[in-house]
Parts: sequence; structure tokens; C-alpha cells
Amino acid sequence: MSKLNIDQKKIKQLFEDKRSDFLIPDYQRPYAWGEDECETLWKDIFDFAFPDKKPEKFNSDEEYFLGPIVTFENNKKLEVIDGQQRLTTLMLLLRVFYKRLEKMEDENSMRTKQNLAQCIWKSDEFGNENKEKLKIDSQVALDEHKNEFLEILKTGDAKDFKSQYAINFRYFEKEVDEFLKEYPNYFAYLPTRILNNCILLPIEADNEKTALRIFSTLNDRGKPLADADIFKAQFYKFYVAKNQKDEFIEKWKNLEILCKEVFSKKDNTSTDEIFNRYMYYQRALKGNKNSTTEGLRDFYEKDSYALLKSDRTFEDLQNLGSFWQAISIQDKNYFDENTLRWLFILNYAPNIMWANITSVYFMKNKDEQNKLDNIKFAKFLEKITAFIFAYSFIYPSVSQLRIPIYSAKEKILVAMK
Repeated sequence: MSKLNIDQKKIKQLFEDKRSDFLIPDYQRPYAWGEDECETLWKDIFDFAFPDKKPEKFNSDEEYFLGPIVTFENNKKLEVIDGQQRLTTLMLLLRVFYKRLEKMEDENSMRTKQNLAQCIWKSDEFGNENKEKLKIDSQVALDEHKNEFLEILKTGDAKDFKSQYAINFRYFEKEVDEFLKEYPNYFAYLPTRILNNCILLPIEADNEKTALRIFSTLNDRGKPLADADIFKAQFYKFYVAKNQKDEFIEKWKNLEILCKEVFSKKDNTSTDEIFNRYMYYQRALKGNKNSTTEGLRDFYEKDSYALLKSDRTFEDLQNLGSFWQAISIQDKNYFDENTLRWLFILNYAPNIMWANITSVYFMKNKDEQNKLDNIKFAKFLEKITAFIFAYSFIYPSVSQLRIPIYSAKEKILVAMK
């Protein structure tokens, strides 16, 4: 049974903990909070810490809940599964407060500055912070500005940067400066109340799978982490090792755009669909007729994601995506009229199983130009159309259709054995 460590903590209590060495992993999406989200965070915190704009009305027994942070320990780092945006933004805000307090020498300001330092940087056994060692790191594969984030935290300077990190940092600088002008005698109170009275709910899982499952359960408003995000990170590592990082990033972005255009999904899982259809091809290659479909992540993570450490796999995904794009736009340079008619009819099939078997057919029969013989393809479509509609009429359950479909996929590839 999976174990969870859940313990509500104040920001100061969580961030200054020696174990709080946060890592935003490579499969996460780039930082996305803009000024609107920062403005909301700032106003909410200010209204809580200075009720009715009167610092003396603050009740030190009250707390303000900022949300959960889901992590799991990986190589002595707390890998952040959920809460990336919130955690990153809080770090930027705390760094702005520290920057403004650097020139203040009153007792409260100096103590607050020390508390902030313990939250931003790692320190030695005597409590001396090392400003080259941050409490947070980012390895997000497709975030070309992650180094700017780390540099801003180290130096407190964002003037030459144009990333969203820099934009948000400058937004907080503006708000903090206005606050300082209006409340010069209470400046240290706001960051202190943020550290001592704003609450986070760290949820630490004992493994990545559990953490991702918790994230999916909690995250009913934002974008859930797709399986393709995990796969992207594995491809990224593979192509970085080949010194092809930039080429991969461009190709991945193009694949994501294509999938969004072709596979209409209400959430962010459109890229998952191309991996799903390719999985059926790989299952057929292995002669797997099991009608029980395993999860995408379970399938691709086998042998340490060996399938995703291959140029051939990514090329196959691109070709398969282009094939379905041609279908979606009814490309007459790709298909003749007869083929397009059968594809049109299949769009009204009672389930999506036809797309999986058609993907297998394409991968097996495509030529060097990644095209199919229209006459043979049309005959194939005619057969599966008759079969799927007739079988679905007798057995309306999708699970019933899986059994003959899975067997048929393997037969398509018999010639490859």
C-alpha cells in the first residue's frame, strides 16, 4: 500500500526545512502564470495580512491557505508533481522582498531578511546561506527560460530578461515598492505574515505513480498532467544525449500542434492519442491479442522507456500523425474519392476501435513516401466498416468488439513475423 506524508505547514516552516530541496522535473510544462495570476495572489495575500488596509487589525492566530504541493522524494530531491506554478511564483515574491530588505538595518527588517534567506537558499550548519545553492531547481525540458528563473533568484536582477519569470518578478517589484511607500513603518510585517501565516499543504508520496495519481485527483480545474508529458521528457533526454536538443524541441512542438488539430479533446490529452494509436501497432508487432488494454504509461515505461529511446519511434509517431491529419482534412492528394467515402462513414462508427486497427494497417502497409495503395486501403476500410457496424449492432458493448479487433490487428502484421 502506498504511503502518504501529509502535514499542513507555514511557508517558513516548509521552505526552511533542510529536506526542502525542490526539483521541478523535466516532464513538467513551462512556467505559465502571468500577471493576472500574480495580481490575484498579491491582492489575496495583502488583504489577508492587512485587513481593510490596516496592519494593526491583523489577527496573528488566523491563517491563509494557498493550496497543496504534491511531491515525491527522488535522489534526495522533492520532485514537484503539483504546485509548480504556485511554488515558483512564491519564490519570486520572496526574492523581491529580500532584495528590498537588503538595505534596511532595523532589527525587524534584518530578522525578516534572514528568515527569507533561509527559505530561498541552502545554508550550512551555522545557518549561513550559500547564494549559489537555491532551494529550488528546474529541469523542465521545454522551458527555454528556466535558467533565467534560477538566475533571478540568485541575483535578484531581472532587468535584462524578457521571460515570464522576469515579467512577474518586475510586477512584484512594482507592487512591493508601492507598498513600501504607503507603509514604510510596516514593511517587514507583510513578508513576515506571509512566512508565518500563509499555509501550504505538502503531500509527499512514496513514489512517482502515487504522486501523479494524487495530482490527477486534486487538479480538477487546471490542466492535468498528460502521459505525453512524461514521454516528452524521455525523448528529450535521448535527444540531448545526441546533441539534438533544439531539433527535438521544434519537432515536438510541431507534433503537439498537429495532434491538437487532428484529435479533438476537451483537455490537454490530444498528444496522448497518437501514443495510444501507436501502442496498438506495437502490441500487434508483439502478437499481443489480450483484450485488456494497459495504461499508456504502463506500456511505454517498460524496460526503462526503451521504446522512447529511439529515432525510429519518434519518426513513426510523426508519420502516423501526418496520416491522421490527412484523414481529418480529407486530403485528396493523399486519398482517392472512394477511400474518402469509407473514411467518412467510419467517422460515424459507434466507437473508436476502427482508428486503432487502421493505424496498424497504415504502419504495416505505408510506402517510402508514407502513403497507402488507395485500392487496397479502400477494400480494407470496406471490410472493417461492414464488420464493425454489424458486430456493434449485435454486441453494442465496446469491450465485446475488442476481442475480434485485437485478433485482427495481429493478423495484419503476420507478414512481419
